[in-house]
Amino acid sequence: MHIVEVNSNNIEEFSNVLLEAAEWLEAKGQGMWKPEKIEPKELLKQYSMNEMKLCYHKGELIGVFVLQWQDLLFWPEVKDNSSGFFHKLAIKRKYNSMGYGKRLVELAENTCRDKGAKSLKLNCGTMRPKLRGFYESLGFEMVDRVFIDNRDQIRYEKKLILNNQISSIRE
Repeated sequence: MHIVEVNSNNIEEFSNVLLEAAEWLEAKGQGMWKPEKIEPKELLKQYSMNEMKLCYHKGELIGVFVLQWQDLLFWPEVKDNSSGFFHKLAIKRKYNSMGYGKRLVELAENTCRDKGAKSLKLNCGTMRPKLRGFYESLGFEMVDRVFIDNRDQIRYEKKLILNNQISSIRE
């Protein structure tokens, strides 16, 4: 799998993956993202292009995520770039339940390690037990419960073993 950063030529693809996921969740009665909030121009108000990632496997777009180095809304106390902040994970429906969600999280973890970040952090709605279970199964641990921006959220963190630490463990 490989990651491609969003640019002006592919931001529509990024938005479309989110929109597909949003429509699917809405149909299940579990609405997450409002369609107008995941249009390209709205995404660019929240994220820079290099924070938005398209993930491909064998030339096929599988899914997307956002990886930031600062998150002033949900993690304002973290200011030293010691963590990556993971948002907007979405897998195209035809690749659902094939293990790609885990692989995309692992790609984000590896990117964090490459930049020397000691942890990957995220937030998840308290009323999303399946999604919370997914993140917990990947080793994320609950930090606390917060109410931010009219949302009841659980903040999660996964401590990462850095690449140089992995080398010393192997020796």
